[in-house]
Amino acid sequence: MQSSSSIENTLTNIKNNTAKVNAENAKNNVGRTELDQNAFLQLLMVQLQNQDPMNPTDNQEFIAQQAQFTQVTELQKLNETLTASNSLLQASSLIGKEVTLIDPNNTSQRITGIVEGAIYTGQEAGITINGKNYPLGLIESIKEPGADTGTDNSAGGDGTESVADADNKENTEKV
Repeated sequence: MQSSSSIENTLTNIKNNTAKVNAENAKNNVGRTELDQNAFLQLLMVQLQNQDPMNPTDNQEFIAQQAQFTQVTELQKLNETLTASNSLLQASSLIGKEVTLIDPNNTSQRITGIVEGAIYTGQEAGITINGKNYPLGLIESIKEPGADTGTDNSAGGDGTESVADADNKENTEKV
C-alpha cells in the first residue's frame, strides 16, 4: 500500500509529464522553425553548387555534418519514445487506484472511479474508468480504493460513476 506522499508525488509527476508532452505537441504543431532532414539536404546541395571550384569543401566535413544531423534526429525520436513510455507507465501504475478527475464535458463536475486500465492513443497516455477513456491531465487526486473519506464514493462495477460539482455536492450518474 502506497503512502499518501507517494501518491501525491505520482500525481505531481503525471501532471508535470502531461504538461510537458502537451507543450511539446503544441510546439510541434505550431509551425516548424527548425530544419528537418530534407531542408538540411537542400541546403547542402545549394552549398555544393555554389562552392569555390578552386577551393572545394572537404567531403569528410559534409559526411560529419550529415552524421551529426542524423544523430540529433534519432535522439529526438528516442526522447519522444521514452516520454511516451514513461506516460504509459505512469498510467498503468494507477490501475486499481481510485482517482478523481475533471469531467471533460463539464469542468465544474468531478468523476471518481477505480482505474481499470491504461491506454496510449499515439498522442498521450490515459486511463480507463467504467469503460471510458480519460487523459492523465484531468486527474486531480489519487487514493487507495476503500480509503475512508467520510463520504460513500462507491464506484464499483455497477455501471455508475460518482460525480461531484464544484461545490463538492455529489451526484451519481449512470454510464
